[in-house]
Amino acid sequence: MILLSKLNKLTEKRALEKFIESNYNSDYAQFVEDISASVNDLLRSDLKQAGEYVARLDTIFKYLPSRFKQRLLAIKGRYNHWNGVPQKALKYYLQARELHLQAGEKEAVARLGKGLMDVYKFLGRYQEALETGKASLRYFRKADLSIDAADVMNNIGNIYHRMDNNRMALRYYNNAREIYLGVGGIRMAVIEFNRANIFANLNNLEKAEELYRKAAQFYKNIGMAIAENQAIYSIAYLYFLQDRYTEAIKLFEKVYDRFKNLGDEKTATVTLLDMAEMDIYLNQFSSAVMLADQIIPRFKQLGMRYEQSKACYFAADARIRLGDYQSAGRMLKKARTLFEKENNNLWLGMVHIANGRLNSARGQYTRASKAASEAIRLFQKSGDMRRKTDAELDMMEASVMSGDTENAFRISRSLSRKNLVSYQRYNLDYLMGQCYFRMGDYSRALEKFRTAVIIVEKMLSGLYPDELRFFFAIDKHDCYKMVVECLLRLKRIDDSFLANLRALESINYSASHEIKSNKSVPGELIEQRNSLRAALKKLNQVKHAEQRHLEKSGSYLSLEQKLWSNERKIRSILYPPEVRGQDEGINLRDLQNSLESDQAVLNYFSSGSSIGAFLADNAKIQYIEFDISLSELEYYLQKLHFVFESAVFGLKSEGNGRIAESYLSYMYEHIFRPLSRETDKRKLIIIADGSFAQIPFGALRDETGNLMTDRYQIRMAVNPNSLRSREPSRHGFGNKRNAVFAISSDSLPSTGAEANRIKQAFEGAHLYIDERAASSNLLDEIKKADGFIHIAAHASRSSENPLFSRILMGDGPFFPFDLFQSGIAAELVTLSGCQTAAPGLYYGNSFSLAKSFFQAGAKYVLATLWPVSDKISMLFMGRFYDSLKHKQNIFSAYLDAVNEIKGITENPAFWSSFILLGI
Repeated sequence: MILLSKLNKLTEKRALEKFIESNYNSDYAQFVEDISASVNDLLRSDLKQAGEYVARLDTIFKYLPSRFKQRLLAIKGRYNHWNGVPQKALKYYLQARELHLQAGEKEAVARLGKGLMDVYKFLGRYQEALETGKASLRYFRKADLSIDAADVMNNIGNIYHRMDNNRMALRYYNNAREIYLGVGGIRMAVIEFNRANIFANLNNLEKAEELYRKAAQFYKNIGMAIAENQAIYSIAYLYFLQDRYTEAIKLFEKVYDRFKNLGDEKTATVTLLDMAEMDIYLNQFSSAVMLADQIIPRFKQLGMRYEQSKACYFAADARIRLGDYQSAGRMLKKARTLFEKENNNLWLGMVHIANGRLNSARGQYTRASKAASEAIRLFQKSGDMRRKTDAELDMMEASVMSGDTENAFRISRSLSRKNLVSYQRYNLDYLMGQCYFRMGDYSRALEKFRTAVIIVEKMLSGLYPDELRFFFAIDKHDCYKMVVECLLRLKRIDDSFLANLRALESINYSASHEIKSNKSVPGELIEQRNSLRAALKKLNQVKHAEQRHLEKSGSYLSLEQKLWSNERKIRSILYPPEVRGQDEGINLRDLQNSLESDQAVLNYFSSGSSIGAFLADNAKIQYIEFDISLSELEYYLQKLHFVFESAVFGLKSEGNGRIAESYLSYMYEHIFRPLSRETDKRKLIIIADGSFAQIPFGALRDETGNLMTDRYQIRMAVNPNSLRSREPSRHGFGNKRNAVFAISSDSLPSTGAEANRIKQAFEGAHLYIDERAASSNLLDEIKKADGFIHIAAHASRSSENPLFSRILMGDGPFFPFDLFQSGIAAELVTLSGCQTAAPGLYYGNSFSLAKSFFQAGAKYVLATLWPVSDKISMLFMGRFYDSLKHKQNIFSAYLDAVNEIKGITENPAFWSSFILLGI
């Protein structure tokens, strides 16, 4: 190899001639061959240096005979192709070919065809690519140049692979491999890498990983860093297909950064494309949209139409899942137009799959089935069996949803004989369970749903227990619920109760976020995070004076996504090497033995349109079904919250109080009175999620107008596992480390007074006001404080993505994902802000700020269901902490604070928003 340092010294004609004379015996052709080989090595190891190298060649070739001009043009074409500028590469290649043809250099034309066909392939001009390649192949075979013939066969295989014609691709790769076996070296690494791509498409993932690892090791041994990273990148995608999600995330981030550092912008951008696909699979739809929208113009700029088309497809798919059907439809049309230009059967099939999902989401199942059928035809044509199976599953789903169980079973028989990956096996078992359930065969349905749950829990074992695991699990939660529904239909009440607790555990697990790692996070990531937080702080706007609530401006969403992307990069460095599995479920006998004689557990459940509750005490378990639908309950709950919020915001309307009372009485009548007839227990532990968790149970009124909070001791549990880890209720906060955070402003004048009153009750508490109430200090206290942490500040839930619900600290917003790397030692966390216990509209209506603190280790979380008044919050919290000081009992202190506000105003809008999670 001729080093760049040596090349930089050859600035004059005499120096160059002397160098060629002494090193090549004046053989200019051999010198040019070495130059070309040196460029090839740099293209696979360091694109930045390759660019510097090629930039020096104009000076070098100026002093060479004119017959070498076409070689310089070919080298420039090769570099521009690798650097993601295909149109420029094509220009140089065509100029070089013309000069070779004029000189009658047929062999050179054939050799140039190797690169030219690759550029045509990259530009989606597949027919021209194949014609060029096959012309070169004919020449090399006739000239008995077997290695060159094998190189062309490898390139032809690449074209068929790009066209997703896997059978033809493998045929050409195998023919080339037979020749390469005799020579070994880098060509064997290349061909094994290419064959691995096909085995991955054909669902032989073990074979694919074996070949990728061989290729990566070979490239590493010879210092070809870019090629090595491409092989590792492919392994990351295999991890994704093998349900090793946390490993995949870690590796994707690593290879992306390495591509960037090596100057390979093209492949770095393609990496983002696959990360968008993985985001969709992990139900991170907003992140997927952000990534896809970010790279679409970049691919267009690079002339990468194939990748641009895929990005449009992923942007559409994510928007379908977010319910943005109109935007999704427009993006799908754009993707289809681009793929038609590409003449790409596989991705046209993917567009049909997405159209089918769009039709299903709109309830148009016949259209969905037709779209899936067309996708199957196109996948069959391209030879992609994995995606053909996906389309068959979509067709089966459309049949199930339309009530055509006969056709669904017909499809399932064929699918059952196939080698399916995890998500396909899950979908098949789930859909078969739905078929049996609709037929009334609950035993067989139960068998299928349980098998699907086992697959889900295996998939969950590949995810670190953080927010990403929650978002993945919530999408599969319906399968757990179907197990419960089947058991109920089979009259197996005890088993159905335990199954429902297990279902709730799957999305409400306790996550130990404390991570001990010797790995350090690069300074630029920390700086980027701080910069994004500062920008978000500037954009925060308060909606109402004296309300602990804030809203977003237009550019807020984009900054949030960038911050989350930054957070994921940091996590990819800090994730532990092993992922902890889910805890064992609750034992029924242990649960019942732990209940006192006057205690009962109420576990609410909904499936489809029916809802009910399990009622468990130390003697028996019952299930009571309600005569109200879930949609009806949600309607009244939404109306109730609106009336309460209007009262808090001071928007008076005649009859609001009477309307609220009617809603509260109606809900009592339908979701609690049927239970009260079956038990005389006065101490209730309510385990509720989703819409049920948004009910202000204490404010419900019975038929005589009495409040539930006056008749019952109500405790709210988040994770059913809390039932087996209860401790005595005296806490001794005076002897523990406590911390108080308060951020005051013109719109929140009472937070400072609230903090000072708590400080008076607990003199030893560490007080952080305004600028000192920063996220960094909060994270520090989260690890140190073993008593309570109180946060009085603006807060807001995010309706679009609960990850971006936030508390506005002194240095910017604090998000749920900021609890990563922590482990809350405090027994109590108080979130004295608006809607800190309220979830977003998506993701199962389940995730909230309060839940994130609970999952991170807090035993109790005091939070709010809807916006609260600044003054009322001050009064409530003052009474709560005064009582806590004297009684040392969190639950008693909570009841005292509720009663304090009830004494000021009977309107439950002002006191029933405060909810205590924990038992």
